[in-house]
Amino acid sequence: MNGTLRDRIRAHPRYRWLVLVTVASGMMMTILSASIVNIALPAISGEFGSSIPTTAWVATIYMITQATLMPVAGRAGDIYGHKKVFVTGLLVFTAMSVLCAFAWSVHSLIAGRGLMAVGTSGLATMALAYVVGAFPGRERAQALGILGGLMGSAPTVGLVGGGFLVEVFGWRSVFLVVVPLCLIIAPAAVWILKETEHKPEGDRSFDVPGGVLLTIGLFGGLLGLSQGRAWGWTGYRTLACFAIFVVFLALFILREKTATRPMLDLGLFRFRSLVSANVAAFFSSGAFFGSLVLLPFFFQTVAGDSPAAAGLRIAPLALMFLLVAPLGGRLTTRIGARSTPLLGLFIAAAGYVLVSRIIAVDSSALFLSLAIAVMGIGLGLTMAPLTTAALHDVPADKRGVASSLPQMSRFVGGSFGMAIVGTLLSWRVAAHLRGTGLPANQISAGASPADVSQGISGSPAAVTAFSQAFQDVFLFSVIIVIMAIIAASFMPQLKSDRERHRPVP
Repeated sequence: MNGTLRDRIRAHPRYRWLVLVTVASGMMMTILSASIVNIALPAISGEFGSSIPTTAWVATIYMITQATLMPVAGRAGDIYGHKKVFVTGLLVFTAMSVLCAFAWSVHSLIAGRGLMAVGTSGLATMALAYVVGAFPGRERAQALGILGGLMGSAPTVGLVGGGFLVEVFGWRSVFLVVVPLCLIIAPAAVWILKETEHKPEGDRSFDVPGGVLLTIGLFGGLLGLSQGRAWGWTGYRTLACFAIFVVFLALFILREKTATRPMLDLGLFRFRSLVSANVAAFFSSGAFFGSLVLLPFFFQTVAGDSPAAAGLRIAPLALMFLLVAPLGGRLTTRIGARSTPLLGLFIAAAGYVLVSRIIAVDSSALFLSLAIAVMGIGLGLTMAPLTTAALHDVPADKRGVASSLPQMSRFVGGSFGMAIVGTLLSWRVAAHLRGTGLPANQISAGASPADVSQGISGSPAAVTAFSQAFQDVFLFSVIIVIMAIIAASFMPQLKSDRERHRPVP
């Protein structure tokens, strides 16, 4: 009876939308978990008596591990089945969330977060692979737009929800809240999703050496980006991380060229659609995640808002992302996968310029919210077309590993954006504080919002200096958006599924 009911569900004309709800729910858990913990870091530091740099690893290890393992998880999905990787990832994520909730030290919490990211590394990748496989050409862009809207709005939802949970229930609640949700999603995935194995029995070998080389290289590069500001960009540890990235990535490329069954088929990079879309996603995500660092920091330190209030102040960014991303999917089928993100990126650039002119303690809350909303509208329009273009020409048997590339590009681009804006903000604050008689280096290098707020308390000159520094950095962010515009201009239009494009020679 159960088998018959399952068959009827899978044969239903709307089954693909049920697939979308299932995989999108799992994907949302990974992104919420990445952002919701940031708001809890001060409370975690206070309970364990750990330093801010040490506590920051609770967030850093999750981001680095997840981005590093995405291609490995994608390849595993292509070989062993997307459903197996998705469900296993959910179970690992759930178990590690419980471990984190009952962590007995900051180091056990860091370890739990790293293991949690092992589980989540395949969820977003498998979600994209399922959506691309389940939806036909014209509907695919719309479905990817919905998925993109959830991806873009989840960080802000995490900040708002995390602030409320920490204030009312304590920091451990940010880990426990996802457990009941995962215990619903995992059985639903087992029941609803079809297995999607594409490899025959004799062709399921996993390129372990290639996976190890890529993992070490990416981990080194991301570690250098995330810690470069703290270690110094010319410090030996930062330079060593970047050297590891270059050397191991070169070794990985050599390995993949000679491997019988490579982990990542380098032939995929002959598709202009995939390469240009991933580069554009890298820079657009750099701008987006950079703003997710700047805005909460400004509202909490300069404006003096609580964590929950700061989350509400940046809610227009998430709301517009959620509303506009599906529209980006529909526009992709009408005006093309190149025109849609170009339109969005020009709107986003205008939004960053507006914020750079408005952001200040005495600025109109309404005007600043509108400027932030313009940023969200522009960036939201880019999600669906960039993903559609990146996966458009990819064969079905390589869809898992190819689906990891847009996500990895966004994570790496986000790390790049956060590192750049953090360094620029310190530089510009120090520059604007010179001549005021205030300890510029001490204040600009404040390790947490509380530290900085205490440093500028009662000093109008410091508040003005910080406002001017934020204006400078938002204006600089326009350059990052322009880099995304240049990359997007090389994308093919891909208005319909019939318009297949040949690989670039």
